[in-house]
Amino acid sequence: GAEVDKQKSDGFTALMLAAVGGHERVIELLLQRGAEIDKQNRTGRTALMLAAQQGHERVLELLLHRGAEINMQSIDGGTALLIAAYSGRPAVVLRLLRAGAD
Repeated sequence: GAEVDKQKSDGFTALMLAAVGGHERVIELLLQRGAEIDKQNRTGRTALMLAAQQGHERVLELLLHRGAEINMQSIDGGTALLIAAYSGRPAVVLRLLRAGAD
């Protein structure tokens, strides 16, 4: 089978791409197959950060429920909370704060 965490040249994995697209079923399948939930792309972004950036609340909930690190930082110091705020995603900001984001 294919490597579930294989990275493209930009460091994106299938899990990250599914998070960007808001594809919950695909994310669940990838996690069941052993995808690393907190793997980072070349800029240090994780699936949780990418879901926060896109405003995908249900994906965010799924990733948090499955144990994604809420306060992980990208190379430039960004966290899911900071990225959601910068991207104008108030519902995501509120959800992250309620979940204990710094």
